[in-house]
Amino acid sequence: MAKNFIRKENITKNTIITLGKIGIITLASLTSPYFLHSIAKIYFKDKINEMIRKRARKLRELQKRKLIDFKELPNGTTHITLSYKGKNLIRQYHLDSLTLKKPSIWDKKWHFVIYDIPVTHPLYRNASRSLSRKLKEMGLYQLQKSIWLSPYDFLPELEFISTVFNIEMDKHIYYFTSQSIPKEKEIRKFFNI
Repeated sequence: MAKNFIRKENITKNTIITLGKIGIITLASLTSPYFLHSIAKIYFKDKINEMIRKRARKLRELQKRKLIDFKELPNGTTHITLSYKGKNLIRQYHLDSLTLKKPSIWDKKWHFVIYDIPVTHPLYRNASRSLSRKLKEMGLYQLQKSIWLSPYDFLPELEFISTVFNIEMDKHIYYFTSQSIPKEKEIRKFFNI
């Protein structure tokens, strides 16, 4: 791979996630022609001129796509923040890399999730399919259509997923543990335990 090769999706992801970590960027003036170049140097620590130009173009593109907001304040400074769409994109990036954490010692409990997303939910089909797909990607075992289980605790991951898909945990998702399960021999083989 070439030393300075940067794929487009990597610079987008890196820029959005860095902005999410920083929070609000404040800089002197939006009217300067090198305003975005200054941001690339100061906040992203870009040193190579080609990378500074790419980052500046990416920031402008993110603004046009309404993923970041530029707001000029009365004192002449400018705040750059993530928009609602930008925050959702960060959640999506985190969702894509979400994995099930396996402890070194199994607590001998089975962790279940049962969900029932009503047809009246605005994103019913998408939310239900997306939740099932993500649980499968994380390596959970599907006992029935909307019943999944794992020998490992996945409540924090489940809470994050439900937030991303706008599913109310208290109303539509049930998480619990059990000492015994049906088809235990088959399921133990699935998890290699």
